[in-house]
Amino acid sequence: MDGSEGPLYLECLFPYFFVEQKHGWSGVQARIPTYLGIQDVSKRSAEFILDLDAMDMILEVQRIESAISILEADWKILERNISDVASRAGIVVRGIPKKPNTTWRKEDLVGLEVDSGSGWTSLSEEIDRLAQDLESQQVRPVASVGQAASEIEDSLSRNQDRVTQLSILLASAIEDAEQANRQKQSLELRIEALEEDLRKHKDALLLQRLGSPDGLQTSYDNCPTCGQSLPDGFEITDYPLTIEDNITHLEKELGTFRSMALDAARAIEISHARVQRLREELEGLRAAIRSQKDALISPNSLPDTAALTERLRLEAQVDGLRSVRDSIESSIDELDSLAATWRRNKESLTALRGRELTSSDEEKIRSLRSSLVSQLEAYGFRSLVPQALDISPKTYRPIHEGFDLGFDLSASDMIRVIWAYLFSFMEVSREYRGNHPQILIFDEPRQQEAARPSFQQLLNRAATNGAAGSQIIFATSEEEDDLASMLAGLPHQITSIPRGEKLIKPRTA
Repeated sequence: MDGSEGPLYLECLFPYFFVEQKHGWSGVQARIPTYLGIQDVSKRSAEFILDLDAMDMILEVQRIESAISILEADWKILERNISDVASRAGIVVRGIPKKPNTTWRKEDLVGLEVDSGSGWTSLSEEIDRLAQDLESQQVRPVASVGQAASEIEDSLSRNQDRVTQLSILLASAIEDAEQANRQKQSLELRIEALEEDLRKHKDALLLQRLGSPDGLQTSYDNCPTCGQSLPDGFEITDYPLTIEDNITHLEKELGTFRSMALDAARAIEISHARVQRLREELEGLRAAIRSQKDALISPNSLPDTAALTERLRLEAQVDGLRSVRDSIESSIDELDSLAATWRRNKESLTALRGRELTSSDEEKIRSLRSSLVSQLEAYGFRSLVPQALDISPKTYRPIHEGFDLGFDLSASDMIRVIWAYLFSFMEVSREYRGNHPQILIFDEPRQQEAARPSFQQLLNRAATNGAAGSQIIFATSEEEDDLASMLAGLPHQITSIPRGEKLIKPRTA
């Protein structure tokens, strides 16, 4: 059930080989265990016994699905890491979906952008601009404080004005981020309400399809569309649309609000990146202002420490942005590789799911049905016309008009179906060299007082299979004289246990 692989335990196979008296005759495959965590355990068992190609396809599908889940989890981790690294550096990454899809390519990435103060610009362009500023400063010799005093004062004044502007911009960016967050929370509440409303409508539709005579009763204190409180005198007592129409409408609404929530989350991400960038710039300007103030009170003969500090700051900023860019681009290369593998797995999965049973499997299923029908005719099956029965290609169980055989059968006919079904598996597996061990054990097969002619035909079938190399063991409390007459002329071996004696006895000294 968790997508992993494990052994098909013997407990899953033995209901095809051994029917015990207490519970085994209560239905077809009555004792198939469901506690071992195996998906579609009865199907897997039938596929193994008949050696169907479908089993290999199912295993391959499960392996591919497991690989796709791992790839999607790895994608989510990488995408989150890219987002975190970019956010800390004040960078916005555009064009990476939340999960892989069939159309995304690395070349489709819009790019890495950063707020340069005058708008969003490419990260590479911002790095080039800062690198040019750094280079132009490095080629100039560092002047003394006395020589650069007027220039330091002018720069100090500009930086102080810029700090004021950035403070206003930062406050506005923080407000935008908070507003986007509030909008996202509001949208999430609306989506939650719509999902609950949709669930109720689907429940109502299911009840209606199951035959509930009651219509969908609604009583709202709030408008189901806008969520506003309805004042006294306003009541909604009926839907102008059918339940199906309302479900369609709600699904479209959900799609719209989910898109809006994604847009709000994107706006939050951009706002946070802008806030981070503005804070970094403010921090750099304040450090520059402190250096410039210190320089202005230093002796005139000392070098301009403010210029040196600015060079170091620019160098650290360029190196930091280059490092972040290299890290993000490396992760994007990994995403591209994951996307290519994911697409290949998806294509393989689509091809496998598009395949029906192989011609060999279909031939085995036809043989299974033929054996079942011929036996039921011989056993005197009367609840339905035997020729109207079929074997489901989905469950490999006997069906009638698409439904499993069940309450529409008499108790004795259900016993006949179990006889025929288990013998069919033995015979088809033997014919096509499947995995049936060619042993079949029935404990009290004449359940529900099955007619004597039916039991006679069962013994004939058992003898035929025994002659073909199989081993059939019946444990029965039938009178020995009756058994002898029914077994006359049939190859068999009988072990008679007198009444009151045990087949397994304690060991004597």
